[in-house]
Amino acid sequence: MDRRKIFAIFFLMVMMLIIIQPVCADTLPIDNETPTAVMGQFAISDVSPAQGNPGDTKVITITIENIDSERSAHDISTLINPDNVDYVQIEGGMAKYGSDQVLPGESFRIQYTISIKEDAPKGIYYIPITLIWSTSGSGRNRVKNQQDLTFGINVIDNPEMMRIGITNITTVPTLIYPGDAFTINVAMKNTGKNNISQIRAILTTEKAFQSVGSSSEQYIPLLEPGYEGVASYNLQVDKQATSHLYNFKMSLQYVDNFNRLQNQQVSFGINVEELSGVYIQDVRVDPTSLYPGTEGLLQVQIANAGTNNVENVRLPISGGEKLLTQSQNFIGILGPGASTAETSSYGLLINKGTEPGNYGLNIQINYDDLTGRHFSKPNLYIVKVNQPTSLIPIPSSLIQQVGYALVFLVIFYGIFLSVGSRIDEEQNSDTGDDDERST
Repeated sequence: MDRRKIFAIFFLMVMMLIIIQPVCADTLPIDNETPTAVMGQFAISDVSPAQGNPGDTKVITITIENIDSERSAHDISTLINPDNVDYVQIEGGMAKYGSDQVLPGESFRIQYTISIKEDAPKGIYYIPITLIWSTSGSGRNRVKNQQDLTFGINVIDNPEMMRIGITNITTVPTLIYPGDAFTINVAMKNTGKNNISQIRAILTTEKAFQSVGSSSEQYIPLLEPGYEGVASYNLQVDKQATSHLYNFKMSLQYVDNFNRLQNQQVSFGINVEELSGVYIQDVRVDPTSLYPGTEGLLQVQIANAGTNNVENVRLPISGGEKLLTQSQNFIGILGPGASTAETSSYGLLINKGTEPGNYGLNIQINYDDLTGRHFSKPNLYIVKVNQPTSLIPIPSSLIQQVGYALVFLVIFYGIFLSVGSRIDEEQNSDTGDDDERST
């Protein structure tokens, strides 16, 4: 082999040893070496449960993920420094063994028992946790690393310690109709174990309502545990308000025993009743005059004066000494402000033996509202059966003229008879005189 090639190969080998040797020397581990801080290899992906109440003691599970895409971690342990924990205490050991090995992208779980102090204010408490691991399982190449992470515990108010409950909602008057002015009384009770003070009860109303003579915000200085207070509001409902259940929202702002401002939301419903219901708009009889032996038609027209649909509308009629050929009509649904497009008709048949006079008909309006409540309203209507008359009806004026004519004829006939008898007497008298002269 050429000496120059041998020399070149030898030179390359020497240079490789010179380059590689310092790197290997830097990575040689020394047992019990102080861990080197490494940033960004691990992250906390979940804490469960992440919240608690003052006085709680619970076990939390912390999920830690290896977010490095190339490096594995071995012999992982965790440590929480108790000096850095204020209102949240760690029960049991502060150091935990996590996992033998966590590959890139994988995670492991660690559990701690925490205890929240009774006087812990509401808020999020951040707890530091330190991870310590090795770069390999064993051997001279193993290096220890550490990373500081933080997880949070959200401390919320214990509902048994601080609570306002709505115990009763009343209105004066009890039934509210469109256009009414009324009062809402909201009774509230401190159902917790601590004093509640500086209570502001703010009522948010629907568009159909407005405050009258009072504020929509009421103030209660103090509620001790177990005691009640009442907030009253004067309102008026619009005349055009539709009838249904309206939702009212109330915001309760108060100060707790730690002098913290609290906010609680409640809601309740107020029902607006129907202004009026269904009534009879018109009743007609055709023909207008009824006589024994005639037929006719009774027409009943109804209207919905309410603000909602009414359903199952029925019109049964009773009484009338069997003047009707049918006793009920079914209409169904009738909208607000609407009337029956066509009157409900009932046949009338007046028998020849029916006595003339007035006959009462009980027209019943039956219907249901949207809540399923049933309503029934009676109405009395009088049907008159007249005296029988001649087959050919003669107007009264004609009868009067005929009467006058008859009277005139009688007088004329009397005069005629009187004049005729006088003429006869005169003729008889003249005949007698002639006879005497002839004799």
